[in-house]
Amino acid sequence: MHGSKNGFSVISRYCAIDYTDAFNHSSYRSCMLLHVAFLFVPEIIFFLVLVSPAAALDWTTETVDTTGDVGWYTSLALDDSDRPRISYMDWTNYHLKYAAKKDGIWIDETVDAAHGAGEFSSLKLDASAQPLISYYDGNQGNLTLAMKIGDAWTRVTVDSGSVGRYTSLALDSSGNPRIAYQDPPNMRLKYAEKNSDLWTNETVDNSGNVGAYSSLALDSDGNPSISYYDAGHGFLKYAVKSGGLWSNTTIENTGNTGYYTSIALDDAGNPGISYYDKLNKDLKFASKTGGVWKKEIVDSAGDVGMYTSLSFDASGNPHVSYYDATNGHLKYAVKTGLVWTNETVDTGLNVGLYTSLALDGAGNPCISYRDGGNGDLKYAIGIPQLILNFTASSLYGTAPLNVQFSDTSTGGSPSCWNWSFGDGSWFNTSTTTQRNPVHVYETAGTYTVTMIVQNITVAGSLSKSGYITVITPSGTTIPTSSPTPTPTLSPTSLPTSPDNLTPTLTPTPVLIFSPSSSSLVSISDSSDDPPPGLYLTPIRLDAGPVMCQTVNVGGDSAVSRVIVTGRDISDIIITSHKITTLPPNTTHLDMPVYQFIDLIPIHYAFISAAIIEFDVPLTFIEDNHVTPDDVRLCMLRNQTWVCLPTLSLGHKNGRARYSADSPEFSIFAIALENETFIAQRGNAFQTYPEKDTISKDTSGKFEFPVLSQTQVPPEPVEPDTGNSLVYMMISIASLCGFGIGALIIYRQWIRR
Repeated sequence: MHGSKNGFSVISRYCAIDYTDAFNHSSYRSCMLLHVAFLFVPEIIFFLVLVSPAAALDWTTETVDTTGDVGWYTSLALDDSDRPRISYMDWTNYHLKYAAKKDGIWIDETVDAAHGAGEFSSLKLDASAQPLISYYDGNQGNLTLAMKIGDAWTRVTVDSGSVGRYTSLALDSSGNPRIAYQDPPNMRLKYAEKNSDLWTNETVDNSGNVGAYSSLALDSDGNPSISYYDAGHGFLKYAVKSGGLWSNTTIENTGNTGYYTSIALDDAGNPGISYYDKLNKDLKFASKTGGVWKKEIVDSAGDVGMYTSLSFDASGNPHVSYYDATNGHLKYAVKTGLVWTNETVDTGLNVGLYTSLALDGAGNPCISYRDGGNGDLKYAIGIPQLILNFTASSLYGTAPLNVQFSDTSTGGSPSCWNWSFGDGSWFNTSTTTQRNPVHVYETAGTYTVTMIVQNITVAGSLSKSGYITVITPSGTTIPTSSPTPTPTLSPTSLPTSPDNLTPTLTPTPVLIFSPSSSSLVSISDSSDDPPPGLYLTPIRLDAGPVMCQTVNVGGDSAVSRVIVTGRDISDIIITSHKITTLPPNTTHLDMPVYQFIDLIPIHYAFISAAIIEFDVPLTFIEDNHVTPDDVRLCMLRNQTWVCLPTLSLGHKNGRARYSADSPEFSIFAIALENETFIAQRGNAFQTYPEKDTISKDTSGKFEFPVLSQTQVPPEPVEPDTGNSLVYMMISIASLCGFGIGALIIYRQWIRR
């Protein structure tokens, strides 16, 4: 049985069984196996559930409103057709605004033009998709509700007296509004509801300075549940009304926790609350099942968890949007099974404030939020990644050859298809039922087929080289290659910007042969630095079609992943080592070097290109007084250094990420290239130690270009630091299980 991890092969073998002994003691062994099964099957199942993280999403973001300093206090709702609606505050004019997307176009309007209106807005849609917005009117000091009837907005005062901060709106099954809010002068949490035409309000909690960050949800019977912050004690609290009476519970009282609460109920009516632990600067989640509250850490990587927004999907999985203050990014987390996974949604400068999360009909997360760096209102959608694949009914035959193509891609939300058949013709459609075209090849030849699919706004492509072979009816003509045209995109379908297309790497193949051997050079897996070598890439006569393979790189260097294009590379393994000795007669590299790297591939036949991904500490860049754009990956070729095209992918946790295009494997150097260093002459081996500890806040210091979703690999999932206690409990349970199992086996052996 074979497996792989970090670029190394892992092999396990089963021991041979003595069948005579197995027969004589079959009943005894069956008993032992039964005991072991009862002991360990539950743990195995538990582990399987635990290690089932959600797959990363493709995120598409768009700007909703840029007129002034906008996007404060956003609240998002989706109609039955999943069209987004957003309420928010225009800080420039101090107005309440509302934006709706229709036919792909965002339209915004002013709801309340009174100066000071629009703080703490909360939006809901009634059964007719008409919006209702609760908000604080700072000019009058009132809790106000705005309702749109037809094309006109009407506003009513719900409560007055400098009340109405931290509003949270819900509608019951009859469309009656309910609002939780804070009464700051009296430092209490209040609740208002409208029945028929009558508004009533009542105090929920007056035990000190309470009611900030209130969030409201209604169960199937219309009973309200409210999460909120007790500022007098620094507690997270929860209130629920049942039988006409309110009851209050302290959920967490360890430190200053309970900021930015967001409550939601699953289909069984169990409450969940996302919130910010200000003391530890963590995002947390509390859930109640069977009368017991459970608290867990969702994300602790830096200062994370402000501006949370929570929703449950149809399977009861919680989804949370929130702000990463350390990096100034918008983030998203989801729990599947027992595992929380999180990812970065938007890596702009200071984006992700005032997030509001909703799930569409397919369970895809949608988020409204403020772009603080530009003062804009933005909107993001996360969709499952599209795994491209296609098949054909006939891969070989005589001309004219009739071929039925079928898109067999999985995941995502595909909306447009473009086919290039390799003979100069192409087919384009945005109709799902027409995505599988039929094409007739009239001329003998070997044809490469390319399919481009648009996943909402993210386009991906898949090419199969030499996929279709057509011969003349006599079968005597040798097929000749026909050029494959670049897929032409219809103006009405896929975006024509090259940033939205997956690049196809077609450099001239380069072969490097060992001068003393006709086989692949043997590479040692020793932890010591191996001597740099030359690598053989022989072409076999039976080499397969060109393919693309993503390989996680093992070793101790800054290289983490390589995307390889070539033939017979399905089993390729790549390791990478930092080296301290260069080959003799190597030209000096007149630039500061972070690492010299020996990239070692095995188990492959031929490559034509490699995209090498690596990272560099921001401290190395800062210490040399350059920008991240000055980092280059340089390749040793013919004993001289050649700097490769290197692209900045952004930064995370104090490390800048890059990718570079290389035509071959070799020895590489991660170096700094600019006019100052090029003019200098220094030691080619002036390397710098790696610094993982960042002494000062580097977030926002550098701007990085952001590629389209198809070009930039998804951000690695942050480790779930909130489950350390769970892992410890599992380990203890496993040890107990092994101990009990050993005791049972020993007792059975004695009885024999």
